[in-house]
Amino acid sequence: MMKKKLLALACAVGLILSLMVVPSSASNSLFFLSLNDTLAPQSAQTTPIQHSGWVYVPVTAFNNRVTGINFGVYYGFTDNNESLIFYNLSGKTMTFDLINGTATATGGDPPVPGRVVWQNGVYYVPAYAICRYFGLTYSFYTTDYGPLLRIKDGSAVLSDSLFISSAASMMRGRYNSYYGQNGNTNNNNTNTPPTPTTPTTPVTPPQVEEPNVVEENAPKFSLYLGLRAAQGTDITAALNALANVNASAVVFFPADTLAASGDQIRQAAGRGHKVGLIPAGETAEERLRSVREGQALLTRILRQETWFVLAGDKELADAGYLCWSPGLTTKSGGTSTQIYESIVDYGEGQKGGRVLLDTRTSGPILAGVLNQLAQDGDTFLVPRETKY
Repeated sequence: MMKKKLLALACAVGLILSLMVVPSSASNSLFFLSLNDTLAPQSAQTTPIQHSGWVYVPVTAFNNRVTGINFGVYYGFTDNNESLIFYNLSGKTMTFDLINGTATATGGDPPVPGRVVWQNGVYYVPAYAICRYFGLTYSFYTTDYGPLLRIKDGSAVLSDSLFISSAASMMRGRYNSYYGQNGNTNNNNTNTPPTPTTPTTPVTPPQVEEPNVVEENAPKFSLYLGLRAAQGTDITAALNALANVNASAVVFFPADTLAASGDQIRQAAGRGHKVGLIPAGETAEERLRSVREGQALLTRILRQETWFVLAGDKELADAGYLCWSPGLTTKSGGTSTQIYESIVDYGEGQKGGRVLLDTRTSGPILAGVLNQLAQDGDTFLVPRETKY
């Protein structure tokens, strides 16, 4: 009987290994981490690594104060720093012995792998073992820009394929920045490993092309969308409304309140949107200074620059900023019918243009308006630095 149990355990371990071993090429490229609908920054606190064929993540990837995402999984070290303990509020506990390199889990099989990796001052833990034990979804994909690990719970809105599509521009920017600095543009990750949580093979979606609006059966009009992130409001509902119709926008944040908006900025960028600034101040000099200071802070938050500003100031344009001036600003307190009709009137009259939405408008209203426009055959263009 004992031999049968050992044989069964060996077979199970072998099966898991066959599913979870990562191609060696993954260790030679950028490695992306997605937490629900957010693409985590490329930092020591959130960037995965590959070790002995397994995917590991920094222990801080499960720290909601670092990531802004709370999976209901917590961790702590024992007083003597000999053990690392993961737990949830339902009583599940996983303990990693940092001295002996082993692990145990209450009410479950020993985690595989069970070793914590210490590298460059960071503790890395086996992602699949933790996700499986605590009921999180683990998905691994090879994209055009490097491997992507996605960890999510039931609150994630985007499907994996839609998330990869929406985050493609941000991954592309990081890829170009990384390989430009390292003098290497080769990334030959072509083998997509199977994902243990889904029976289908992930497919890297193609880059989104702007629609051709000059054909005979073209939509009535096409729009570039902006979203004003009003101070004190949550942008999640508005971003969900945009995601429902696969629309991209420039999300504008007040330049003088960026320090308090880091999580929302990362969420907007992680879901594939451009991020812009709303100048503060009365004089041209004050507005320009606020944008420059905001741009510096935004660079620290996202590790990339933005040049979009919600303004039409000549001084800002002369300084090289991309002034995004809406042709229509929707009323934040308007009904869905009022907002929809105002956009249709503007779009049909101008054959397209720029429309600024507001996070003070409720998510259901925004979703209803955008869904109706999409059903009408109107299209939403992807904003780029060269065309917006």
